[in-house]
Order: sequence, then structure tokens, then C-alpha cells
Amino acid sequence: MIDSGLAGCTALVTGGGTGIGHATALRLLEQGAIVTIAGRRAEVLEDSAKRLRAKVAGAEVRVQPCDVTVEADVERAVQVAAGADGGLDIAVANAGTGVPGPILSLTAEHWRYACDLNILGTAFTIKHAGLAMQTHGGSIVAISSGAGFQMPKYMATYGTTKAGLEMLVRCAAIELAPFAIRVNTIRPGFIPTEGALLGWTDDEQKVVVGHTPLERRGFPEDIGDAVLYFCSKQAAWVTGQTLSVDGGLDLPRGEDFEALCRRMYGDELMDRVTGTGARAG
Repeated sequence: MIDSGLAGCTALVTGGGTGIGHATALRLLEQGAIVTIAGRRAEVLEDSAKRLRAKVAGAEVRVQPCDVTVEADVERAVQVAAGADGGLDIAVANAGTGVPGPILSLTAEHWRYACDLNILGTAFTIKHAGLAMQTHGGSIVAISSGAGFQMPKYMATYGTTKAGLEMLVRCAAIELAPFAIRVNTIRPGFIPTEGALLGWTDDEQKVVVGHTPLERRGFPEDIGDAVLYFCSKQAAWVTGQTLSVDGGLDLPRGEDFEALCRRMYGDELMDRVTGTGARAG
């Protein structure tokens, strides 16, 4: 097993009660880190902590209610995660949201809500985690989305603020590099979390999976694994980067010439090279 170098490290995961945050906390705990999960709903955090302790024997999990749009809450969460010596090693800015709606109907409240949570909340997390890492270095990972560069229709608040989040991360990577603090971003693909599935029909989910080259939905643990890499000593020379963990969903797609190739070379060959026959069987 590869040594990640995370045993005994202190970590804060915002939005740690569900989905990607819960899975990220699990991956860090499995490596021996001391993890504080933060979020707005105390009962959800307590349930998450209970499940994490059941999965990882001897896991040290702390719970801290926190609204990341309130700077004092974030400062307190960092203090709790850092512990008595005030040194934090890892921060995962996972809390985020999207407000669907046509641009022509979005209100100021819609925009402020998305900006406050996705940009301001991430900025506060980077600020206070960075201050706690200033003397010894550390790793900060922000969770973005493919929507930050793919122009999602009727989800402008989400795409715009996630794009802003990625610029924030790149700026922070440059400013915090002298303190040996690394700042990176992950773009998840379609993950079946509580928030992502809200309002989605089965047919709509199948469409997204159909656009994904690896032909499956992602799982929160897929993102947790990527976070683990960025936080580990294996990524000690990596900062300011964005990693898409999406089954290839963000790959530019050109024209599909399969039908032409079938006319030229026949179905037998094309079934063999595309795996169509194997999947059908």
C-alpha cells in the first residue's frame, strides 16, 4: 500500500455530512488523518460522523456546525479542525450549490445565493485554512464542476460561480505557494449525490451517462480518491491545477463516423472493434 503521508494530519471538510464530503472524509480517515466535518445541519453531521466511525476503526472525527458564507463560522471550523496547536494540514472546500433557471428570470437573490456559497464560502475557507497552514504548509482542495467551463444551459448561476471558483484557486495557488500551501481543484462529473439527483428523472440521468465515455455515473468515492491524491505527499509538487474526474464527460466530441465506417467495413468488423457485439451479448 502506498504511504500517502497523511497519518496524524488534521483535515477540515466542508459540506462533510453527505455525498462527496462524506466520501472525502472517509478516504482521509482511512489514511489516518484526523478529520473535522463541517456543514449547516448538525444532525446530518452527527449521522455522517457515526457512519464514518463505523467504517473506520479508531477514526477520530470531529463535528462542527458551519455556514461557510459566514466568515466567523469558517474561522471557528478551522480552529476546531486544527486542534490545540492551531496547525491545519488539509482543507477541502466542498460546500456548494446551483440555482437552475433562465437568465432572463433569475433574481438578485438567486445570484447572491450562488455567489455567496460557491465563491465567498470557498474564499473564506481558503483564507482561514491558509492562515492556519502559513507556518508549516498544507493542501487545500476546492470542488468545482464541469459546469465551470461547459456553459450549462439554464444553470448560469452554477457555471458562472464555479468558473469564478477556479480562478480563485489559481490566484490562491500563486499567493500561497511561498508558504508551501498547495491549492488545487477537482471537477466532478455526474455523481449520484443527494443534491445532484434532486429533480432529475431516470431518463435525464441516462442521457448524461450516455454522454460519458466510460458509460457510468460517478460515485462520491471517485472524488474522494482524487482529493486524497492532491492531499498526499505524492502530489507534493502539484498546485494550481484542475483535475476532471468525470468519466471523460468533458472531452470535446467531434462528429461520429461510425455509420460511415459500418458502410465501408461492415457490421462484423465494427461490432468487434467497438465492443457492440459483446455488450449486446
